[in-house]
Amino acid sequence: MTSAAPASGFSTYRRLLGYTRQYWRVLVLAIVGMVLAALTEVAFAALMKPLLDGSFVHRDPATIHAMPLLLLAVFLARMIGEFVSDYGMAWVGRSVIHDLKRDVFEQVLHLPVRFFDRTPGGEILTRLNYQSEQVSEAASRALTTLIRDSVTVVGLLAWMLYLSWQLALFLLVLTPVLVGLVAGISRAFRRYARQIQASMGGVSHVAEEVISAHRVVKLYNGEPFERARFAEINRRNFKDFLKMQAVNSVASPLTQLILAIGIAGIIWFATSGDRMQQISVGTFVSFLTALSLMLAPMKRLIGVNAVLQRGIAAGESLFGLMDEPREPDEAAVLPALRVSGAIRLVDAGLRYAPDAPWVLSGVNLTISAGQTVALVGRSGAGKSTLMAALPRFVPLSTGAILLDDWPIDALSLTDLRRQFAYVSQDTVLFHASVAANIGYSDGAAFDRARVVAAADAAFAREFIEALPQGFETLVGENGVLLSGGQRQRLAIARALYRDAPILMLDEATSALDTESERHIQAALENLSRGRTTLVIAHRLSTIERADCIVVLDHGRVVEMGSHAQLLAAEGAYAALHRLQFKTVAALDA
Repeated sequence: MTSAAPASGFSTYRRLLGYTRQYWRVLVLAIVGMVLAALTEVAFAALMKPLLDGSFVHRDPATIHAMPLLLLAVFLARMIGEFVSDYGMAWVGRSVIHDLKRDVFEQVLHLPVRFFDRTPGGEILTRLNYQSEQVSEAASRALTTLIRDSVTVVGLLAWMLYLSWQLALFLLVLTPVLVGLVAGISRAFRRYARQIQASMGGVSHVAEEVISAHRVVKLYNGEPFERARFAEINRRNFKDFLKMQAVNSVASPLTQLILAIGIAGIIWFATSGDRMQQISVGTFVSFLTALSLMLAPMKRLIGVNAVLQRGIAAGESLFGLMDEPREPDEAAVLPALRVSGAIRLVDAGLRYAPDAPWVLSGVNLTISAGQTVALVGRSGAGKSTLMAALPRFVPLSTGAILLDDWPIDALSLTDLRRQFAYVSQDTVLFHASVAANIGYSDGAAFDRARVVAAADAAFAREFIEALPQGFETLVGENGVLLSGGQRQRLAIARALYRDAPILMLDEATSALDTESERHIQAALENLSRGRTTLVIAHRLSTIERADCIVVLDHGRVVEMGSHAQLLAAEGAYAALHRLQFKTVAALDA
């Protein structure tokens, strides 16, 4: 998939955090819990000074009695703060995932057909599932660590400065070194995270292809090839993860080594000369306690960088998908209407890029309402593209298409596509009931009586009622539980239920046996009365009774007329007809 240059990590993360804005009440409560939990770390270090100086050195009775209660209070506050912050951020994180998946799926629903032509389905699924989870980690767990551990570190550092600014100075000197280390690690993390996103998409794509084409793989003994292809992309994904883990594994020990240098310097400074007389036992132990308590949050702050950079890389990928231009659907000039079915193409031309060849060129065609028009021609002649241009699946580059003398751009996409019903040679069914598949155009509010009537007209009712739950039977993914002919009849029933003024049939009877095809042809002929029917036909015997046959070649209309007229003209159609029937005769022989 081509994409724009990635945005900066800051802008991506800021956009990501925008998803938490509507949950600000829970987020604020969670942040309060984080701050409370962080301050208990500081409080525990601070209690070391009175605990040692007051209880063991001066043996102050008030301090001795107060210390157990204060310690309990600190840990009780810590328990409450951690629960509020952990549960609150988990709630916000899952809410962000929910909203992101909703927005990404909504975007996918409105992307143009050409986007799906150039983008593997596995890559889209990876963005919807894996990458949204990575983004949630950056929005919840990483944010928790950033806030809570940053407050802890700052609070402990402030306490150490209060106890002895000379000792704390050793740590402050190391700050630029740590900042530089984190910056370098961040760049490496994000680079490897992007590579992981890409390789994960490849893994999903290869697996999805094998699953969907498992019969072809088995029949052609494609297992070795697919095994090698998957092994290569899986190995690349494995290496990318190890590279990131190597950076992650070296980051924490290196940080601790730098801090250990600071601790060694502090101990040397505090125990040299007469400074031992200037610093009390309680002060020194409290300082070292604060320093030791600071190591864990510092380690987490370095470690969270991996999560943060993975989330930012995933966010770049997700937002790249969400920023893809949608199908253009300007405000409709016309109100919702039902056209009569008259179609006119005026100098229609189409190509997919300025330097690409013309798929359609100078097509002029007038179809009266109620006509049955067949589109024929060799493979690549432009038949499917012409049909796809009618509901604006692909936009014209030049010329115009009119329905009832209205440009199709004057209708909203919803109103325009309501004028069409479609049956393709590649039957598409959804993992839902038979009734829901037939009444798909009305969603969950389909009319049961119309569903049954459509099934009757498609000669599908008999086999439907023989299914275990009749019309409520689930058909399986893409109708896998049905035969090819049964799937095709359900698709035809769906088109019948649609009751649109224009029917588009792409070899709609290709998967039917001879007896079923005879019944379906009769049903389609009855349905086409008063409706415009466009038929892409590869078997010329199925379109001999069409009102008009349009012959396309290299995107141009080269012939037009009835079956008898075109045969008599001895042109392109007659040549196709002779070639096809010679082939059939040879096969029969």
